[in-house]
Amino acid sequence: MRTQFGLVRKSLTPIFVWLAWCAFAAISGNLLLESRSLAEPSDPRPGTDSRPSEPPSAGNTPASSAAGSATNPAAKPGGTAVKAAPKLPLAKPFPASKTAVAKPTPVPTSLETSRKFPKVVTKLMVDDLQNGRGRASKPGARLAVHFQSWLYDPTQPLGRGPQFESTHGKAPYKFTLQNPDTPHIRGWEEGLLEMKPGGKRRLIIPPELAYGANGAGQVVPPGATLLYEIELVDVE
Repeated sequence: MRTQFGLVRKSLTPIFVWLAWCAFAAISGNLLLESRSLAEPSDPRPGTDSRPSEPPSAGNTPASSAAGSATNPAAKPGGTAVKAAPKLPLAKPFPASKTAVAKPTPVPTSLETSRKFPKVVTKLMVDDLQNGRGRASKPGARLAVHFQSWLYDPTQPLGRGPQFESTHGKAPYKFTLQNPDTPHIRGWEEGLLEMKPGGKRRLIIPPELAYGANGAGQVVPPGATLLYEIELVDVE
């Protein structure tokens, strides 16, 4: 019996050794796989990009960069997505510049159009455009007037050529009528007699009663006929 048991033990010993070796190899392989899995980083979550965002190129404008970041935001390292930047508002175009619109010429009244405008003026022409009330102007009276003056041009509406003087937006012009110490052109001295405050008068003055053959510097050329529209503000 002892001989048979010894033979069986000798025959089973290699089998036990082989099984032990297989078990050791299997345990060693599992341990190696686990150590490798711990050493390798985990895969990035789907839908994120772990690469750092590239800086925008020099040719990108702020508006295009903002639009690109809104549609394809970059992700921070570690898997956290960057919040999309708000879109920049489009710049509003500058309002179109308003071109100057010429004011329509006022419709002349019957008094303004009652006088025909001759090509050549040889004597003083006086037209009352509006009647005033009160004390009439006399020689020696001190007058306060508003006036506008043009070079006479019969081809233009109401005979108005280039304007050379006006009190529009200024204080009234004050002077003494027919004062020998401070004389004015004869067309004024004669044409403003018998006016009343509030009245408006048009004077067309030939050169002989204006600045004559010499003119008035660079404002009134020699031999010019003048047109004045005068409003009498006050008589003192």
